[in-house]
Amino acid sequence: MSLLLLLAAVIACSSGSSAKKCSATLNNDGKTFVGEGASTDDATRFACNKYCREADPGYEAMYGVWLDSPAGKAAGRPSKEEAIFKDKKLMDYVTVTCANECLAKIKDGKAKVETKCE
Repeated sequence: MSLLLLLAAVIACSSGSSAKKCSATLNNDGKTFVGEGASTDDATRFACNKYCREADPGYEAMYGVWLDSPAGKAAGRPSKEEAIFKDKKLMDYVTVTCANECLAKIKDGKAKVETKCE
């Protein structure tokens, strides 16, 4: 029975390999960030999310304040990448506020993105 379940899982996973995979390379503030997703829009948003976590000054400030707060200490002082999963405000800042600002910079030509799909 377990062999049958394993076989079903392998087939299910391998059948998804034909799905389109897109990547976006974002150049923002002199740095490069790569995101991947099922569409060019998803990949671009994920590249923006990566920029927000790794290089956005607003997130850096919020993260620093949160890290020193009782909530940050209780969460075990996680990395910037993991902190968004521990605090809704940090998640919202990265995935909504900062990501939308990043997308606006792309639209205005202040940041550049190259996308491709396979």
